[in-house]
Amino acid sequence: MSDLRRIFSDYGFYVLVVPGIAALLVLLAALFPGKLSLVFKQMRQRALGTALTLLLVMLGVALAVSVFLVLRESGKLFGQSDFGYDVLVGKAGSPLQLTLNTVYHLDVSPGNIPLSACAELLGPQCRPLVKAAVPYAVGDTYQGRYPIVGTLPKLFGYDDAGNLLPEESRIGYRQGHFYGIDGQCFAPDRFQAVIGSEVARREGLRIGSTFQATHGSPKPNETPDIHAEVWTVVGVMKETHTANDRVLFIPLLTFYTIAEHGTGLIEQERLREGEPPPAPEKHEEEEEKHYTVDADGRIHLTLPKNVLAISAILVKSRGGITGQRLIYKINNSTQKLQAVNPAAVMREFFDTFLKSGTTLLIVVAALVSLEAAVSILVSIYNSVAARRREIAILRALGATRRTVVGLICLEAGLIGLFGGIAGVLVGHLVGAVGSVYFERVVGEGIDWVAVGSEEMIYLGAVVLIAVLAGLAPGLKAYRTPVATNLVAG
Repeated sequence: MSDLRRIFSDYGFYVLVVPGIAALLVLLAALFPGKLSLVFKQMRQRALGTALTLLLVMLGVALAVSVFLVLRESGKLFGQSDFGYDVLVGKAGSPLQLTLNTVYHLDVSPGNIPLSACAELLGPQCRPLVKAAVPYAVGDTYQGRYPIVGTLPKLFGYDDAGNLLPEESRIGYRQGHFYGIDGQCFAPDRFQAVIGSEVARREGLRIGSTFQATHGSPKPNETPDIHAEVWTVVGVMKETHTANDRVLFIPLLTFYTIAEHGTGLIEQERLREGEPPPAPEKHEEEEEKHYTVDADGRIHLTLPKNVLAISAILVKSRGGITGQRLIYKINNSTQKLQAVNPAAVMREFFDTFLKSGTTLLIVVAALVSLEAAVSILVSIYNSVAARRREIAILRALGATRRTVVGLICLEAGLIGLFGGIAGVLVGHLVGAVGSVYFERVVGEGIDWVAVGSEEMIYLGAVVLIAVLAGLAPGLKAYRTPVATNLVAG
């Protein structure tokens, strides 16, 4: 039943309003067989003026509908509250930067935190609050476009031995929705990878394909720094309709095998300890590999454990207020960490940066629609002056003054209706373009087909205003003297 309500709510315009409008026109044609055809005849006689008025109505409604659509769907996209985790832990700084970088793979990482912080979250002090915690390490890309994330098999619901974890210990991409893989999950100590469905589709990567990582996101005119390590794709994620569809996931251990990463971590630790930077020749030596690979293909890292760092930790709390208690505990600790609720951060971002900006656009759309109503009034008012003889003939043939006013208002209403319907369709085509943009930038598109109730209300208001705009020329036609105009003709 809930699915039916959702379908009606999202697609009611198509399943009810459009057929309803068609039925209304059929009913009008049956009730006023000659009058509706007369209205269409008058509209055809003023084809240019009618077309321009329809265009103006369409543009106003299209602008309003596109604003409604982007506001509603971007709210679902950025203001979602059904993450599969409820706490993000990262370096102290901007909560928005941490959330955008970790969840949507936008912006840059606010910095690194010790890998040991993840073990502490799973330790005895935090165990009453935490169900699962998964580390994230970011910084590299594939071909400069697709983010590469170092993590653990736990992200996909497996332990290091490849066994499926209990559901309560798994972190999903949505509440109750867990990652599916075609193929298998990567081993934690091999150069293997699980890639997002969009990466596989766009780049032609499949199980057995190999790739190399590019350092950062080079600019168009910048020579990419491609790392020597080679990963083999062993699994392709099933589509999630999230930003992770455009991500390549590699074992966290292999993230540290990249020479620049290992050297950078060692230098950062020396700086924290107050030691001087290494000499240039020593620096070149440290560009050597910080790992070995045995005959079985397993990686053995030679970096000290105390230098290992990550970008963020995805945490699934035990529910209720435990998430807030964990956030308070971390934010008030002596460590330079911050914990945020990603849903709360994105709702604040949406309310602050998106809602306020769209208010002005809605006002502009309303003004354009009002201008379209004035255009309807002027267009029909001028046509009435040129149709005095026709009106007089109608009156002589028995049409009452109310009938004449009704014909004028019906014509205005039809212009508003047809222009409004065209505007709804054009507005959703604009939404389709916006969906492509969001998919390329964020990794998630928007449901540009769904029609909200506010759009149907706006369409009804446009038709009502158009009918009211037809009253002024209708009253002019109402006062048209029959005898004078018949004699004048």
